[in-house]
Amino acid sequence: MQNSETGEAAPGDRHEQDPERAFSDEENDVDGTFADAATFFTLIGVSARDTAQLLGLETRLVFKTVFMMMVLGVVLGLVILGVWLSITLIVAAGLYEYTGLGMTLSIAAASLVNVSCVGALLLVLKRLARRLVFPETRLAVRTLLDDASRNVDQQE
Repeated sequence: MQNSETGEAAPGDRHEQDPERAFSDEENDVDGTFADAATFFTLIGVSARDTAQLLGLETRLVFKTVFMMMVLGVVLGLVILGVWLSITLIVAAGLYEYTGLGMTLSIAAASLVNVSCVGALLLVLKRLARRLVFPETRLAVRTLLDDASRNVDQQE
């Protein structure tokens, strides 16, 4: 029985170890080592399982976030398109109101502004697309391969 105040065993409850049943220190160390190893590998397994679950949850969150970003990108594109059409309408109306151009020529002039802006954007996109083919890296690899083939030819 335990003492309720200290949590220690009462003096009458203490049993002396039986010398026949006593284990040697080596046996206790081996049992403790196996127990420690089992605990260690159990903790590794639990950690790996928890990490895999966390990775799955974060991957699902990434997919949802990317989808939401795509939807918001489409909405943003539609808003920008509306603003651009409004600006074009204002330009066409201004040309009609403040110049001697008729309605048809005003709309044609605003359309010409739109086409010229699209042309400028295409030029910018073409320049940016050239960066996507890694021109410096391709040149470096080509130079490296040419040097290597020259060295092989010289060795032969």
